[in-house]
Amino acid sequence: MKKSFLVGVLVCLLFSSAEVVSAPTIRIIGAMDGNTGQFDFPKPNYDMTELNVTPKDLSGAECINIAGRWSVSESGTGTCVYAGIIDSVPLSGSGTVDILQNGCNISYVTPSFNVVRSGQITGNQINFSGAFFVPLDAGITIFQNSFTLTGTVNEEKQFTLKGTGVAAGTAYGIPFSCTENSTAEFSQNTTTVNDIECLLNWAENAYPNLFSPAGAISQFQSPYTYRYYSNTNSYVGVSSINNHVYYLGPDGVLQDVGPLSNWLPLAGCQ
Repeated sequence: MKKSFLVGVLVCLLFSSAEVVSAPTIRIIGAMDGNTGQFDFPKPNYDMTELNVTPKDLSGAECINIAGRWSVSESGTGTCVYAGIIDSVPLSGSGTVDILQNGCNISYVTPSFNVVRSGQITGNQINFSGAFFVPLDAGITIFQNSFTLTGTVNEEKQFTLKGTGVAAGTAYGIPFSCTENSTAEFSQNTTTVNDIECLLNWAENAYPNLFSPAGAISQFQSPYTYRYYSNTNSYVGVSSINNHVYYLGPDGVLQDVGPLSNWLPLAGCQ
């Protein structure tokens, strides 16, 4: 009987039979989870005898601030070994993530499978960790499942992280193992960030009755880049979801006041 193995969206036969059997599947999650690797573990034929089984942390140490929305592109290779078969697949993914930062603790959630990546910044050294793959079906038992992203911020608004994943478990009682090596490029759109800062500075001067005291510090809480004004108990910010400007006054009602692109010419920011 032929052996078969299904990798990603390509079907390469590993076990074939007249009966169609649902196979446990895992989805590899790197820095991103877009067009990443998928491995299916087909149920074996047990008649076969050939199977081979700048904030600060609590101590006061300083670290850089990377909170905000980042564009991410990732490339690499994932390899799984199952039933004596070794199969590799190229990995790729791209999209945007919102990095949250509390002191020197950082985290983000991958956009498609909602896998949490959390870690710390030490100076300008970044370290994220989390799960490597997500089981998509029953029949998978996990013994090991870890992924790390590490790197250094040497330039403003961009950095590169190296990813390493290791996983092990069983599918239908047969051991499997998977690994990944990848590179993820993180970059920020400085034009949009500067436009938002320009607009918020203008709003303070144009509407002091709404935004007081002037000079509030911009903050980030996904999906908003915003400022809070204690005297007027109000917020103004821009959502990264639709690039609209929002206002929240003391009445607690969130108002969408229109696209950022409509406000920038009025504020003299273009």
